[in-house]
Amino acid sequence: MEKVIFDTAGFLSGLQNSFDKVFTTPLVIEEVRDLHSMGNLSLSMITNKIIAMEPSPSAMKTVEKVLREINDHSLTKTDKSVIALAIDLSPAVVFTDDFAVQNVLMKLGIKFSAVRLGRTAQEIKTFSYVCEGCGRTFKEPKQECPVCGGKVRKSVMRTEQRGK
Repeated sequence: MEKVIFDTAGFLSGLQNSFDKVFTTPLVIEEVRDLHSMGNLSLSMITNKIIAMEPSPSAMKTVEKVLREINDHSLTKTDKSVIALAIDLSPAVVFTDDFAVQNVLMKLGIKFSAVRLGRTAQEIKTFSYVCEGCGRTFKEPKQECPVCGGKVRKSVMRTEQRGK
């Protein structure tokens, strides 16, 4: 049976009430700060409906490896912990509205579902970083191009279909 894993969006929407058991990481719990969501979260934790777990170091390494493969430097430590927990608890479904998280989950073959957006990422994207001024491409994100001083933006370099 699939384990249900939430990122912060799941708790902010109160979606945990729709499941018998929800898994997450301590970093996600720390991100829930508004009073209403904190109240719901506390009640769910008291009734053992929510299990907060640290992901394994090996799962974290797998996440970092995939992030290097797709060249995405935008994920937070919290995002990475949710993905790693999904690896540890496989088979799992992750509830997230974060397209960058969904992109990594697709690459790993892990199921996910939108929380509020009603739509999900459909293609696995690999990124590069491109200067808007001179068009130079960089492997790492930069504020500005060291050659011309132009703004460097994240750009989709390649896409592949889900499940390939």
